[in-house]
Amino acid sequence: MISPSVNDQEEWGDIDLPPTSGSLKISRTPEGIPPLTQEEPVLKGVTWKVWGQAQLEASWQKNKDSQGDTSRDTRAYLSTAEIFGELRPVSFVRLYTHLLYEDGVSGIKLDEAFAVLGRTKDFSGYFMGGKVYPAVGAFESYMVSDAITKEVFQTQANAGVAGWDSQWWQASLAGYDPSVSANGDDGGLVSTYTLRLQMTPPAKGLGGLQLSLGGSYTNNIAASSFLEEQVPEQRLDSMVGGFSLSGSAAYGPLTLLAEYIRSGSFGPGELAFAPPGASPQPWAYNLELSWALAETWRLTGRWEGSGDLYSEYPERQAGVCLAWEPWIHLALALEYQHGEYPDGTLQDLVTSQLSLMF
Repeated sequence: MISPSVNDQEEWGDIDLPPTSGSLKISRTPEGIPPLTQEEPVLKGVTWKVWGQAQLEASWQKNKDSQGDTSRDTRAYLSTAEIFGELRPVSFVRLYTHLLYEDGVSGIKLDEAFAVLGRTKDFSGYFMGGKVYPAVGAFESYMVSDAITKEVFQTQANAGVAGWDSQWWQASLAGYDPSVSANGDDGGLVSTYTLRLQMTPPAKGLGGLQLSLGGSYTNNIAASSFLEEQVPEQRLDSMVGGFSLSGSAAYGPLTLLAEYIRSGSFGPGELAFAPPGASPQPWAYNLELSWALAETWRLTGRWEGSGDLYSEYPERQAGVCLAWEPWIHLALALEYQHGEYPDGTLQDLVTSQLSLMF
């Protein structure tokens, strides 16, 4: 059977690739994968779809330390190139792959590869297994640059995920075995878990207000891509948990995004970037207000911050981004951010981005 067009809403639903939100991780929030809309119990033959995007960026950065010394850096580069593939052999089975190139990472990697069983029109339950991003946080953004919450706490693993996606409630439980573990733990199929619960009331009952509230808990926050690199020999005296709270509200042209993530306390010496004797408890938050100025223009403001990350990330950071999408496959964005680090360093960063989507 010839694969349906990407723009065939009856078959595929609407997959939104926000042009200024960085790389999309389709396995992190499986409720964002469009459900089947056909009445038939099986599809008439194998169907497939391929889509992707490339992002070209140019940046101008100025750092001023507490002594008043200033350094500048200017560069242009390919920040992201990614291709997604979806295969549906039958109505209740979907296979996904995601090839990704990112600036600063050598080569092209298989970023995601997983199967989703279930989650059809008549059944809300599903099982997802493979190389995925467990839903430690929502990490939504309309900005060019990733939020501190995402850079610090995003987690990738070979995991199994059982979930439920109904009209009001979305829940998932992921189990996996990351590199970081507790002393005396010999490992196994599942040593770490992440539980996520989200409520999304129907917009009709709220007068057109689109509201989403969610939270998650993991017993091993050090499994995140950033923190696991900071744990010497990937060993902790005991597991350190963490939780996140997130929400979004959209009404008319305005959208508000909010997220807060906090870990438990690490012991002295368990995080390489922390001062000797410190027991850090890393946390971060992100607030964004986005305004759709017109059909093709969007203005977004961000206020974010972090704690117990020392000189790794800004303690406070504010930014603004203007995005323009003149055609469905092309978007331009210009962003400015000002950050303040705990050691007194001030950072100004201007980034322009050209996104090509197919």
